[in-house]
Amino acid sequence: MKKIIAKSYDKIAKEYTKKHAYGEQLSIPSLKFFLTFLPIGAEILDVGCGGGQDSKFLANKGCSVIGIDVSKKMIELAKKHALGVKFKNVDVIKILASKKYDGIWCCRVFHHISLKEQDNFLNKLKTLLKKDGILYITSVVSDKKEDFEAFDSGNDGLLKKRLTKKSFKNLLVRHDFEILKFKYWADKKGMEIFCKKI
Repeated sequence: MKKIIAKSYDKIAKEYTKKHAYGEQLSIPSLKFFLTFLPIGAEILDVGCGGGQDSKFLANKGCSVIGIDVSKKMIELAKKHALGVKFKNVDVIKILASKKYDGIWCCRVFHHISLKEQDNFLNKLKTLLKKDGILYITSVVSDKKEDFEAFDSGNDGLLKKRLTKKSFKNLLVRHDFEILKFKYWADKKGMEIFCKKI
């Protein structure tokens, strides 16, 4: 599955370059709020950094940022546009937990993690955070009364997991995170949670 994600996002990286859409920045309000929970000069891991826009924003605010992505082409794009930020083409699951971060930014990634793999994914993020570290994570909202997975019938054909508000919140609490703020976005098609490792 991760190879499919990487290939799909390699293709998207080429489209970014063609359409000159790199500068699009949808996350600024959430990025600003994320920073309010962090110390000055915070060390941040941007999981699924894509083209590096969010990493660049955080670095410009004085944070020490490492952006990671499974897409080699996205990392190439990020290195081109976000000078001074460290980027690595790696799966977060393969990162050693010897390094701990003040914050993890995980935007528009979790919906690609299957229901079967999501516990392992969250456990890994938790091991990479310092005590009281802050996690920002998003999910696509289920339009049913239950969680489900479906493959996107659009261009990318990727897995798009959908969660209910209740299960998204419960999932994070079950993994020893304290929810600081929950918010819907994109006309309730998506949701975001700011939480603290306890």
